[in-house]
Amino acid sequence: MKVLLALEQTRISAGAIQLLSKVKLPGGTDLFLLHVNPIPQKLAGLAKERILKISQQVKEIEKDVLEQARQFLSKVEKRLSGRQDVHFYSLVKKGFPGEEILKTIQAKDIDLVVLGTRGYSKATGFLLGSVSQWVLQEAPCSVLIARNMPREKKKVQGMKLLLATDGSPDAQAAVDFLKTVELPPSSQITILHIVQKHVFETEQALTTDSKNETELAKLAEELLEVRGRQGAKLLEHTRKALSFYGLSIQERLVFGNPAAEILKTARYMPADLIVMGSRGSTGVKRMFLGSVSNKVVHSTGCSVAIIRNIDKK
Repeated sequence: MKVLLALEQTRISAGAIQLLSKVKLPGGTDLFLLHVNPIPQKLAGLAKERILKISQQVKEIEKDVLEQARQFLSKVEKRLSGRQDVHFYSLVKKGFPGEEILKTIQAKDIDLVVLGTRGYSKATGFLLGSVSQWVLQEAPCSVLIARNMPREKKKVQGMKLLLATDGSPDAQAAVDFLKTVELPPSSQITILHIVQKHVFETEQALTTDSKNETELAKLAEELLEVRGRQGAKLLEHTRKALSFYGLSIQERLVFGNPAAEILKTARYMPADLIVMGSRGSTGVKRMFLGSVSNKVVHSTGCSVAIIRNIDKK
């Protein structure tokens, strides 16, 4: 497994570091620690004017920033190496963070990129920074957006995970992801499946011979029950796939809007991490997020892992 941890020397990266200190990656994982030094636009512009004195100042500043970044990555590696059987690689680059992160993902064939994000506002929800949004939208691999954990939870060993599954290839990839990592003891997993009653299904019922509203409603309800039974089987299958953990696992089957129910369940738990499939469709040059995953990652107050089935074409 190849994991890229994109870092910056601010509180934004604290949640990502905290999360990876709790979740143990598979043995032999290559963990790349990336720090991108943004290009100082004003100084760079002065340097291009070939003013010798200014150019020398720019070089000295860049040298100091480079050394600070290396020291920072060394501290992060020391913190994570305690319980991680992984190979560490430190990368310090200069440029635009989002662009350099995406370049590194391609160059190193990354499976999962982990990065922090901007703060959380009760009024507007999960505020993604421009870098997080860019990577989430463009990365061809799975993306874990980590948010700082509340102080009272930092010392708690176990984690509360919400796994949202719909049986799609991406959702199965999310299950496989959880099977590859090791959660701290006393962690809890809630497996959630939402049965959604689509408008077009009612319209299909209208094509039958009957025009009685009561009978049509009954047919729609029966259709929902069938999908409910299918959802229950999916939950059971998923629980068995994760039962080797020996952790507490709960199953939850609800009817309603997928994004709304995921957010509602995450708040009720409350969840430390939501794991779900991207359900995106691959375009010619980019991979788009599904509407559900996009809504969840922008509206929740906890960390979110958006898992993509990398084998899909």
